Amino acid sequence: MEHACIESQGRSRFALKRYYSLSSLLCTVLTAVVLGWSYQHLALGDLKDLAESRNVVLTRAFANSLWRNFSLLVDDSAGATADSLRARAQDTHLQELVAQHMKGTDVVKVKVYALNGVTVFSTDTRQTGEDKSGNPGFLAARAGKVESVLSHRDTMDTFEGTVTNIDVISSYLPVRDEYERVVGVIEIYSDVTTFVAHLEQTRLIVIGIVFGLLALLYGWLYLLVTRAQGIIDRQSSELEKSLQGVELANRELDRRVQERTQALNEINRNLHEEINIRRAAEKQLKLAAEVFDNAMEGIMITDADERILAVNGAFTRVTGYSADEIVGRTPSILSSGRQDQAFYATLWTALQVETRWQGELWNRRRNGEIFPVWLSITAVFDEQNTVSHYVAVFSDLTQRKAAERRIDHLAFYDPLTDLPNRRLLLDRLQHALIASTRTGRGGALLFIDLDNFKSLNDIVGRDQADLVLQQVAQRLAGCVRASDTVSRPGSDEFVVMLEDLSEDGQEAARQAESVGEKLLATLSHVYPLAGYTHHSTVSIGIALFSDRQEVVDELIQRAESAMHHAKRAGRDTLCFFNPTMQAVATARAALEASLHEAVQKEQFLLHFQAQVDSSGRVIGAEALLRWQHPERGLVSPTEFIPLLEENRLILPIGQWVLESACDRLAAWATRPELSGLTLAVNVSARQFHDDAFVDHVLAALARSGARPQRLKLELTESLLVNDVQEIITKMAIIKAKGVDFSLDDFGTGYSSLSYLKRLPLDQLKIDQSFIRNILTDPNDAAISKMVVVLAESLGLAVIAEGVETEAQRDFLAGQGCHVYQGYLFSRPLPAEGFEEFALRSFIPNYSDHRPAKDLPPGTVNSRPPA
Repeated sequence: MEHACIESQGRSRFALKRYYSLSSLLCTVLTAVVLGWSYQHLALGDLKDLAESRNVVLTRAFANSLWRNFSLLVDDSAGATADSLRARAQDTHLQELVAQHMKGTDVVKVKVYALNGVTVFSTDTRQTGEDKSGNPGFLAARAGKVESVLSHRDTMDTFEGTVTNIDVISSYLPVRDEYERVVGVIEIYSDVTTFVAHLEQTRLIVIGIVFGLLALLYGWLYLLVTRAQGIIDRQSSELEKSLQGVELANRELDRRVQERTQALNEINRNLHEEINIRRAAEKQLKLAAEVFDNAMEGIMITDADERILAVNGAFTRVTGYSADEIVGRTPSILSSGRQDQAFYATLWTALQVETRWQGELWNRRRNGEIFPVWLSITAVFDEQNTVSHYVAVFSDLTQRKAAERRIDHLAFYDPLTDLPNRRLLLDRLQHALIASTRTGRGGALLFIDLDNFKSLNDIVGRDQADLVLQQVAQRLAGCVRASDTVSRPGSDEFVVMLEDLSEDGQEAARQAESVGEKLLATLSHVYPLAGYTHHSTVSIGIALFSDRQEVVDELIQRAESAMHHAKRAGRDTLCFFNPTMQAVATARAALEASLHEAVQKEQFLLHFQAQVDSSGRVIGAEALLRWQHPERGLVSPTEFIPLLEENRLILPIGQWVLESACDRLAAWATRPELSGLTLAVNVSARQFHDDAFVDHVLAALARSGARPQRLKLELTESLLVNDVQEIITKMAIIKAKGVDFSLDDFGTGYSSLSYLKRLPLDQLKIDQSFIRNILTDPNDAAISKMVVVLAESLGLAVIAEGVETEAQRDFLAGQGCHVYQGYLFSRPLPAEGFEEFALRSFIPNYSDHRPAKDLPPGTVNSRPPA
């Protein structure tokens, strides 16, 4: 019985200890886990609130500093495609602005939404253009609320690239304008991985501490239980009496444990709250200090009595005042004196009523310089809703004002010569017409055009030509009164407006003519350029105006028409407008329009004029351009070639002529009787100086398959004005392929022996102006003979053009010239007619010879003369 009692007591003691151990261990683990989870939950909530508050501050700073860079994207988002938005958002300038602004913070990503939910900007440009109109966070922010979410991302694209295993808090925050209206939504992603990891570590520490404390408590209680069990064993008789006391003691003990646990938790919670508050305060202070010190705008903080408390670095850079010099003073130290008391009264009224003011005013730097600023002042209130400080933020507008002045100047003045442009000329002319109507005084408009300036531009280059324009502008300004206007409406054209001329029309014309003659004389002087002296003349058209009703544009057209008449009269002269000129100008404009149409509709064709030797045998031809007008028929080259030169159509037409000539040579090469013919092609100065000219020649030869040895390029003497080395280089490249060169119109222009010795020429061509009077003018005869002798001395061939009589041919033969071209032998003919004529020249003793000039147009001699 006693043994059974002892065994029962042993089992009871073992069961009691096992039950106590398992239940206590379970309670200890559960308690530690619950406390750790509660701590983490509270800490994460605090972290979310802290990050949300900080993001609000960042958003305000972002909006104040950068929103103006995104407002246009937001405004233009309606109806824009995702691709167009993405293209604009990829602007590296915007990306750099955002990255620079968020530098030093834990922000890793920024997105900007328009109010329609479209993503107009994202640092991850692939998300630009996405529609987030149904996103709960966006909807809350658009309604004026702040919505934040803590989440874990396996991967994420950030400013620093792709990051893995990152914890972020994304906050949707409204952007408000100065009237507190929501104008957009910004989503900011903050990296809180470090804080989450730290909280996880702290949670484990808390669990460990709590577990350890409970384990100690468990050990202590275990000893008590063991001791109580011993007392039970020794005093079994008093067991029943002691059970109630033990139960009461256990209850009291549990109560005390719970109280102590609660006390520990409260202490722990208070400790973490204090730590978080201090950290948040430190971060906000650090952020505010960074924004204050690094802001591009000048910032000044004053107390309620307007005493300056602090200024940032930008303030010092703009005003010149250091913090030591300015702190303790009042903002009046910056006063420029340009704003009166009424201005400042309005400013302070706005601050008192609306708590903010912004506008433009003028301040004074430390060195006394007055400068414009855009100033924003905001009142700061304390807990009692009393103004405690004022914050003034300003931007220096000096550079922007200067840029605006430059833009205004460029809008009305020519940037090269600094003369009034066409816009300002029209304005002044309108005022001059009004003044003339009011006073009865006359005026004049002188339209000035530099003769052959386009050729100069092609030859010497744009920089040297610009120097000529600048010198012309200076000379014009020196020839007129200060009250007159000298303008450059464009290119090589200048307009001088004379005001306050005589009331008598004839006297006003004499006054205008006197000024025009002065301008002709002044502008005809030489123009020194780099390594070259340029000679130039001008053509001047004059249109008078008086108190009659005039139209500005028509008046300028009259002066321009008179200028063109002066050019046709031989240049280097002036001409007054008369109504006939208008009809000529209209016809010229119509012809120019027809030329453009002719290029498009391929109305040009080539005729060929034979070149013969002393036996009358055709040895080649010159390709001559003709225009087959659908209504007028063949148009004279003298009528349209100058226009082609002026409006640069000579480039595509010249290329067409070159390619067509090569095609013709290739066709002749397939016919043995014509394969030995050469073909000369005229090349204008503008065409030769084109950068692609050499490539065009080589390409035309390669495409057509023509033999380069049968192609002859005729150059004019105007090529030799300047940069002879460039000419030699181009000629050498082409000549290396086998092409010959002939110098056309020799003796009429700029040639010199030094040039002829250096140029890789093959032939000189005596101009028809010398051939025409070679039998009656000794000078023409001497020049012709000199060309022949010069060609022989240089080892060059010589040809005479414009030969129309047998006497001219015989004279030239007597001087040693044995190759001719002219109406004596053949007019320019279409390809088929020329080929027939050439074949006839190869047949000896062909009868029925008579000069071609006596035959109807389009016919030729049946046999060349002996």
